[in-house]
Order: sequence, then structure tokens, then C-alpha cells
Amino acid sequence: MRGQPEQRNSPPTSVQPLDSERASHSGSDERFDPGRTDGFPFDPDFPQLPIAANPDLMLDVFRAKLKPVANKKYEIQACKPFRFRCRQSKSRHVLQYTLRIAEPSTGRRWDQPVTGVLYADESKAERRWQEMQAKDPRRGIPSEWLTFEPVSIVPGLRMLVQIFPYDRRLRTLGPMIGAVGRDVDPLLLARIGPGEWEVEDRTIETARYRTERGAVLRYSIRARDVQSDRRETLASYLKVYRNERGAETWQFLRLMSEKAGGGPQPYDVIRPIAYLSEHRTLVMEEAPGAPLTQLLLRAGDPAEAVRPVARALAVFHQDHIPATRHESLTDALKTIRKAATLVEWTCPEARDAIQAIMAEVTAGLQEAPPTPIHGDLKPDHLFVSGQQVLFIDLDSVAFGDPVRDVASFFAHLASRAGMRSMPEDRACAAAAAFVEEYFRHAPSSWRKRLPLHSAAAFLEVAAGIFRAQEPGWRETLAWIIEAAQRACEEVPD
Repeated sequence: MRGQPEQRNSPPTSVQPLDSERASHSGSDERFDPGRTDGFPFDPDFPQLPIAANPDLMLDVFRAKLKPVANKKYEIQACKPFRFRCRQSKSRHVLQYTLRIAEPSTGRRWDQPVTGVLYADESKAERRWQEMQAKDPRRGIPSEWLTFEPVSIVPGLRMLVQIFPYDRRLRTLGPMIGAVGRDVDPLLLARIGPGEWEVEDRTIETARYRTERGAVLRYSIRARDVQSDRRETLASYLKVYRNERGAETWQFLRLMSEKAGGGPQPYDVIRPIAYLSEHRTLVMEEAPGAPLTQLLLRAGDPAEAVRPVARALAVFHQDHIPATRHESLTDALKTIRKAATLVEWTCPEARDAIQAIMAEVTAGLQEAPPTPIHGDLKPDHLFVSGQQVLFIDLDSVAFGDPVRDVASFFAHLASRAGMRSMPEDRACAAAAAFVEEYFRHAPSSWRKRLPLHSAAAFLEVAAGIFRAQEPGWRETLAWIIEAAQRACEEVPD
């Protein structure tokens, strides 16, 4: 997922997104299948949903309805689903797409994030569009990031269309992009050390975007010391939040950074640089090492890649962590039921099986002594450097049942979520090796809770795979539901 291409000849005050031809988004090629023919669930309140879920039909819609700004001419070459949030509300669905854009006059091409919000009530879509227009949706967005009009409406689909970086509920995103030179450059230059530094070039790319939820931008600068002519390149990540959750994460990461010390530890967390309250943005260092997802997809023994993760997680779960949130069993079950409801809607033929799984999970799980947990553990949220593991995306850190983390990671591995090119036998071997290594370093008594937590985690992963619209999601969900059933069968008497 990218914005417009980088321009090396632009002045330092100009911020351009990175060219997606030269910087691929992790996992994006795993999802891209423009000819997919998956069926889509029927929703009587949203008869237009099958059209909105069809990338070929939506390609025609976007070609007809999106209006370029400044009389520019663009070609929309392809449309692919990116993330669908369905059945989270009875009044709307939020569908994210990635459009492949070309500018004939310059030859540039880039990937453009676009969001379609479907409403059950056409009049509400119209009212919302008028409200957004009245507030000047272009305001605060740098001109070089404006390709199409930020907001448009498709009446026949009861759809509002938002063009990144405009986001009605993430209003600091555009202004943050425009303010990076002023607000972030001094933070990065201060990390270089003594000298008379000036910024020669800036590059910003979209690393992750969840409409209305948040965005992560990778921002780098190339600086030159005027006196020595020495040059340095520094990179950081900017996480833009919808609310003040970023301030909480900033405090947590600061305390964790102060806690770290001495020799090498099995795990570390991403290091914070600053929190920009005006933009609700957390500035972080670039994570060292390689993403675990990349390591798992490479040749070699995947079990060797996950064993350091298992050891690090076991230490994290038994460490003294300055978390402030708590996840009770009631909280966990609420999250699991939400995922199960989505999967049930997605796969109505498996309704009885899903309800039976949920009945066993609800009846069998009990409140466990809380320990620190990551709360959103998956391969995407881990970096590995030798034997050290770095945790990122720590917004969900809390005190809860540690086996929730173990089961989540196990289910993501076994299901190959976001890693469809990984052979199934390699994924299963890695998942098994992770569990075995983890319980070499964690209390064995915890292990009896793993089957039911795994059954629940499989349902959550299934919901995530549907939201991500991974190719072949229907067949994958059928396999995952069977895996959840098998997990229930492994519950000790």
C-alpha cells in the first residue's frame, strides 16, 4: 500500500510518498489476485454489498466516479480489496481497496488507498457526504498528496468514498503528513550528534492504514553536515491514532526503555522517540532485525525462526511489565464472540460447527491468574535479530491470560495468515515447534488451557483472513473451522 512516488529532485520542504515499484508492502503480493471469483455473503440490509466486494465491478465504478484534482489526468489500472470490516454495525460496512494509478504525462505509477463506506440508509450517506464537504476535506492535506477529490459519493451503492490520506475519523493524518518537516526533522537530527545538519531529502511511505482506526507511516530523511559534508540517513515510524491511545503507548514504551539495561535480553520493545499530541502521533525508531514473516517465508528450517520467539514470549509473560490495562475472561470472550459472529455470517453452512465451538470455549475457559500479555501477537508484530526478539504494536499490552498470546501466535502460524505461499507442512512444523519451545520455559500447568484458547484463536484468525480478503479465503476458513474443532477434541478430561 503506497501513495505517490518519491521525487529525489524535490526541495527538502516537499514530502513525497515512496514509489511502490521499489518498496513493496509486506504481504501485499500474498493477497493480490485481481481475478478472484470468491462468492460473498449476502446481507439483506446491504443488497449492494456483492457489487462493492467485486474488484472488477468496483474498478469500473472508481473510473467513472473519482474526480482528479487540479485538472490532472490519471489512469486507474487495477483495483484490489485490501481490508473489509463487515457486520460490525447494522448501519454500515467499511471496505478498503488499493487502486493502481498511473499518470500518463509523467509515467509515474503508485498504489492509492481508497475506502468505501456502505450505508444501509441512502439518505444517511447523502447527509454524511454533505457534512464532510462543508468542512473542506482538502484542508491540511499537502497538495502533492491530493490525487482525486478526497470525498465523493456513489448514490447507486449508497457509498461514500474517501481517498487517503483524508479520513473523517482520523483527521490529524493529512496535517501530520504536512508537518513532518517542522515537527519530526528536529527529533531525528538531534539523534545524529554534533554538527550543522540540514535536510537534503525526505521520503514518506504508508506502512499500514486502517480506515478510522489508525495509520503507520515510515519517514526517513537524508541530512548533510554543512561543515564536513558528511551525510546520514535516518528512518522512523509515525503512528497516527484516532484518540489518545498513543499517549498511553508512549508512556508504556518510555517505561520499558528505562527498564531495559545490562546485557542482551531475550526480548525488547520498539523504542519511542516522542509523542506529538497535536497530531496524536507516536514517533518511533525503526525496528532492528528482520520481520518474522520474512524469515518464515525464506528457505531453511522455520522451526529455528520461531524458537527465539517462544523463549522471548515466555520471559515477557513472566516479567515485571508496567502495563495498566486488564483483560478479563469476560473481555476475551466478548472479542471471541464478535469474531465467531462474523465467521458464522461469512460461512453460514458452518453455523452449527461454529456455535458448538463457542459453546465449548465459553463453558470450558476459566479466569486465569493474570500476567503481562502482548494482546495482539502475530508474526507481523515481531522482528528478529539473531537470538533477540523485538515486539512492536504494543497498544494492546495488558494483564491477562498468557495462553491467549500463545494460542493467537500458534493459530496465525498454522493458518498461514498473510503467508499463503508458505507450504502447509512448514507452517504446521513451525507452529508445533513454537509451542514445544514455549512450554520449556513457561509453567507446564498453563498448557492444559491451550486447546480451548487455540479453538478460540482459530475463529479470530478466520475473521481476520476474511477481513483481509486473502485469495481463497472461503476454503481457508473451512480448514480453520475444522482446526478449531480438532482443538476442542484435544481438551483434557
